[in-house]
Amino acid sequence: MIKQNKLFSFIYIMGTGLSIALVMIVSIIYYIKLMPVYPEYNRNDTVVLKKMKVIKDDNSSSSGVSYQFLIDMVPKLKSLKHIAAIYSQDRKSVVDMPDTKESFSVVPMFVNDGFWDVFTFSFIDGYPFDAPDVQSMQKKAVISKSLSRRLFATAQSVNRTFEMDGEEFVVCGVVKDVSSATPITAADVWLPITLKSEEYNSDMVTHFLVGPLNYYMLPVDGGKQTLKEEIVRVFDEFDVDKNGWKHDLMGQPDDYWLSTFRIWSNRGPYMWEEVFKSIGIMLLAFILIPAINLSGMISSRMDKRLCEIGIRKAYGATRGDLIRQVLWENLILTCIGGVVGLIFSYIIVMTTSSWILTIFDEFVDCVMATSITPEMLFNPYIFLIAFGVCVILNLLSTLIPTFHALRRSIIYSLNTRK
Repeated sequence: MIKQNKLFSFIYIMGTGLSIALVMIVSIIYYIKLMPVYPEYNRNDTVVLKKMKVIKDDNSSSSGVSYQFLIDMVPKLKSLKHIAAIYSQDRKSVVDMPDTKESFSVVPMFVNDGFWDVFTFSFIDGYPFDAPDVQSMQKKAVISKSLSRRLFATAQSVNRTFEMDGEEFVVCGVVKDVSSATPITAADVWLPITLKSEEYNSDMVTHFLVGPLNYYMLPVDGGKQTLKEEIVRVFDEFDVDKNGWKHDLMGQPDDYWLSTFRIWSNRGPYMWEEVFKSIGIMLLAFILIPAINLSGMISSRMDKRLCEIGIRKAYGATRGDLIRQVLWENLILTCIGGVVGLIFSYIIVMTTSSWILTIFDEFVDCVMATSITPEMLFNPYIFLIAFGVCVILNLLSTLIPTFHALRRSIIYSLNTRK
């Protein structure tokens, strides 16, 4: 059939492939943003607190959360298992090469000891810094494998030292590189959060809980909702004696997937208006427009096959038999187009990774170059989405012209090629 209708088959496959490629690009972007990938395999269980406001009458201030939350309020959370505190600055630091005058830029991240429990880093050498290291402000560092190789020409660099921004640090651990497609955890070097001494010296910390940190929490088994309620309660208790000042969590704590859409510090995400509606319309256009065009092509082709349909009817083929035949024929073409589209989507995402993953972001808050790992692309969810789109596209483009052609009588169908 494909050989007999080469032009039709080519246009059908390429049209389907383009449509599926566009849908798959959107699916891949949101898979990377929302689904468990290294080192954020606990995303589905994570509770997030990262934006808040402090308000009184018409006065308000909004930011992240302070370190005081970790010290004073976390011990009251009975349903909390692990908590990661993250200070991710928007600038790079300068590292000096050992024994040379050469220097280069790296991206640092300041975290607490619980960071290593919430996020599942793969250690190649050494270990993470622990709670005593954080409390005593030890200048220990966990570095990425690529940074270790660049500094010391080996991934085994525990207990070796390097200089960053004029200070000397000791390597305590080396981890597998983290893709910048996961900006929450992506860095070249991870340092104890207590080294950010300005967090302690802030006057605001002693009065309110707003500050520069983001918190990612794992509850005890099955206690996600309980943990959320406990967090709200401790904030309410904290506000009792604050002379009319109150903290507004704006609907937090969030599940991880929802937190990715919380961009602004002074308001929550409007999911229907800002996300679901726009993405739904876009995906609908990616599927419906090609389906309408393909439906017209199939309708024209069915007119040419009326004689064949008439002969099959004359020999006892039922309407169901003919519908299944046409659906299977076009599903084969659609699946071929799906494979083409899937390959196209992988090529596009890989070659444009420096910007394609941020295409739906309000602004880009990661200063590292974006990279993609095979784990993010080759997973069963992506293949299931691709096949689902193939089936939907096949049904939308095939059913109407098929039903229209089958309404013709046997005599009319047989006489179309007299």
